[in-house]
Amino acid sequence: MAWPYFAYFLFFICGNHLQSQKLHTKIHFGAFYYQGDLTPRPVDMSFGPGNICWGVSSGIDLLDWVSINGRFMMGQISGSDSYAQDAQKKARNLSFASSLYEYGIYSDIKVNKIWKSLDKYKLRLYITAGINLIHFNPKAYYQGKWIELQPLGTEGQLMPSSGKKKYSLYNFSRPLGIIVEFDINKNLAFGMEVSPRKTWTDYLDDVSSCYINYDEMVSAGNPMGANLANRMGEFLNAEPVRVPSGTSRGTPDKNDWYTHFGMYFKYSFGNRNNESEENDVQEIKADTNIVKNETKK
Repeated sequence: MAWPYFAYFLFFICGNHLQSQKLHTKIHFGAFYYQGDLTPRPVDMSFGPGNICWGVSSGIDLLDWVSINGRFMMGQISGSDSYAQDAQKKARNLSFASSLYEYGIYSDIKVNKIWKSLDKYKLRLYITAGINLIHFNPKAYYQGKWIELQPLGTEGQLMPSSGKKKYSLYNFSRPLGIIVEFDINKNLAFGMEVSPRKTWTDYLDDVSSCYINYDEMVSAGNPMGANLANRMGEFLNAEPVRVPSGTSRGTPDKNDWYTHFGMYFKYSFGNRNNESEENDVQEIKADTNIVKNETKK
């Protein structure tokens, strides 16, 4: 996992050879909120608990209203049936936590360009969008240890008869959100961001489709997978609950999401030529020309 840090370092160093007044870097901090099968209500209605995230980015203002940025973020997502409001979901008793790494390219488009009245509030409003390569690794807490779930094939991925393959721990997410930014001084700014991320996987939480019968998994030599695939017995303080293979475990027709709520400090190298400064310069030039013309007369 060391190569992304090296790649970001190269990006940052190379960026310094570009026009300094257009280069900026940001320190991000905030929280990731998971949305999926293990949130209290359906995926599109609620969030899991928030988990701290942080990151760095560096970018270039291509025009005065659009920039492109490379960003690295890291944090954690988690979810648990213990928060469920539905009794059946609570009894399912599944939970997970996963580290989450993002390596992304973003474009920020300044809304002020077309919504001029925002300038009087001394703020900049952006629409931000991009694409992330993400790495995740769902784990469950069991008998005092965190156990990686993907290698266990909790939905039968290790059983040839299931026809399923192991899911990849790499995927993509598509962020689309809003940024509000304020100047602190000539070079430093503070921003706030809200950006949901759509993914193309239903396995951020290791829960997607259906159960495999407990005894079948044990017979196939996967007792740990059987114990962590179906944890209803733990909830009932009883022996493992046997359900028929094919019994619904998740919602395979809905991929998982997560959302970033965050803030950042942005440093712009050199003198940032924002629109208000440019307008001031133009006004001074206009006044100077008027004075010169009157003097000539």
